[in-house]
Amino acid sequence: MSHGSMFEIVFLGTGGSIPTERRNHPAIAVRIQGRVLLFDAGEDLQRRFVHVKLGINSRLTIFITHTHADHVIGLPGLLLRMALLGRLRPLRIYGPKDLIGYVQAIQQTIGLGTTYDARVYAINAGPVLDDDGIHVRAFEVDHRGTAFGYTITYKRRMGKFHPELAEALGVPRGALWGNLASGESVKVDGRVVHPEDVADPAPPPLKIVYSGDTRPCDTLLEEARASDVLICEAMYTSDKADLAAERGHMTAHQAASIARDANVRLLILTHYSPRYELEEGRPILQEAKTVFPSTILARDLMRINVSWDKLEIHPPEWQQP
Repeated sequence: MSHGSMFEIVFLGTGGSIPTERRNHPAIAVRIQGRVLLFDAGEDLQRRFVHVKLGINSRLTIFITHTHADHVIGLPGLLLRMALLGRLRPLRIYGPKDLIGYVQAIQQTIGLGTTYDARVYAINAGPVLDDDGIHVRAFEVDHRGTAFGYTITYKRRMGKFHPELAEALGVPRGALWGNLASGESVKVDGRVVHPEDVADPAPPPLKIVYSGDTRPCDTLLEEARASDVLICEAMYTSDKADLAAERGHMTAHQAASIARDANVRLLILTHYSPRYELEEGRPILQEAKTVFPSTILARDLMRINVSWDKLEIHPPEWQQP
């Protein structure tokens, strides 16, 4: 039974360390219930943000995994563009505590005045956002310095609403239908009609996990369990395992092993080294698929629609035949 597409994941940047012609620094947007959740803010984010029509005045919240340059260097440009174009909505930015000093330095050195209320919050592992069924929690990972991954879940209050059942029970079309679909009981002619009388039970939560930059670690494995999508870094192939460990990254084999052991629906590999660019990342993908076949490689401007009954993968325009 289809409940419609709930999450849309848009890859704004998938590069590792150095941007290339087709891959910007890391940035991932998740659209859900009229909100935009932005994870990391790599270089040239502002143009990609506008290109995919995320909206300068959107209900936006930003989550930063760590403050290495390739994950935050696009933040000044995005904040400035929003100010120049007259954003009005408040903006909240979450990340490690040193993110606060970074944003303050931006404001003091480049004269970043804003038309909107922008605030930065230092986080610890645990819940970060809880709003209308949308939950974001941070978990610590093993990189160099303080770094987080994020888990995004969406829980519907009810399943599919059946108008014919509401009509049969004498519930007039309009606001009362909306209340029932939202999980609230209503009164009709002195009778109480409950949501379960006219709607299917709520489906299980949808779950997306984003690793950020990390070595393999137990926290990532535990967070990833039974996720619908695991978005995981895979900087190198296994012949560079020593380099990956030294620099706080993962190999494709390690990322795929976590996806296999966590029983995820789909593994999306991102943040792979530019050394694989001439081969369009094929060595990374091939190594991972030997361990976990349900693996794809992220591309800039790729979109993934996530619902309870299917995952739809939309390649970027330049990759389509």
